Amino acid sequence: MVWAAISWYSDGPIVTLQGHVTANDYVTILGDKVHHIMQTLFPNGDAIYQANNACVHIAHIVQDWFSENEDEVSRLPWPPQSPDINIIKPLWSVLESNLHARYPPPSSLTELANVLQEEWYKIPLQIIQDLYLSIPRRLKAVLQARGCPTPY
Repeated sequence: MVWAAISWYSDGPIVTLQGHVTANDYVTILGDKVHHIMQTLFPNGDAIYQANNACVHIAHIVQDWFSENEDEVSRLPWPPQSPDINIIKPLWSVLESNLHARYPPPSSLTELANVLQEEWYKIPLQIIQDLYLSIPRRLKAVLQARGCPTPY
């Protein structure tokens, strides 16, 4: 399992985990990675954290973490089943394409994790910022599609 974060200012951390992410794993990521990044990049507390509604994101232990940290980490309400407006999704395709372009391919899980880290940080900031700039278009497309698929 791979988890990553982005902001307008940078590609954030990328974390590789063995197997599926549990709610406890996610709380650890929130505490070790997200909290630190948000305090560093947004010292005035004006950052907004977005996560889709995957089961680990809405688990009670995760909701408790956000309640305990609400003064420092604001959350964006996120509608269920809304991949069209999740701007990190296209970055997974970029990462996968860059990974497939490598020769020879990684030969172990450890090497794969290292290559994922390396390729993640090679993604140009302009690609990330262009995705942020696409949010109004994505929202408009979702509203116009009235629940049907969009080009995104």
